[in-house]
Amino acid sequence: MPNKNSTLTYRWFQEVWNNGRKDAIDEMLDDTAIVNGIEGINTPGPEGFKVFYDSFKQQFPQVHVEVEDAVSEGEYETSRCTVRATNANNQSVTFSGMTFLKVKNNKIVEAWNNFDFLSMYQQLGFKMALQEEVV
Repeated sequence: MPNKNSTLTYRWFQEVWNNGRKDAIDEMLDDTAIVNGIEGINTPGPEGFKVFYDSFKQQFPQVHVEVEDAVSEGEYETSRCTVRATNANNQSVTFSGMTFLKVKNNKIVEAWNNFDFLSMYQQLGFKMALQEEVV
């Protein structure tokens, strides 16, 4: 098992999110990459991801992602991470996430994401309504 710091996953979070290098998206995400599990990404590759990136960074100018664990085997990588972000109103949130990547030629070609955005919204004071089933 590699050191987590040697994985593309670690480099992605470090460069794209922690260092705020939007141009790193082009360096690490394949032109045809499919990103699953994040609302609003409707176009493959860097252009589709940048729509989400710009929106999230507009809402949360300060973002730090700590990769807690990362495992790499063959062309797949998986990680467990913690996201800490602060919005324009100086509200801070902390939530967890997991990623699973398929990598070819040192670029992400497919990604599956599972982040606890519900927890993020709850920390910001959003109330989630539960719908009652009508029988």
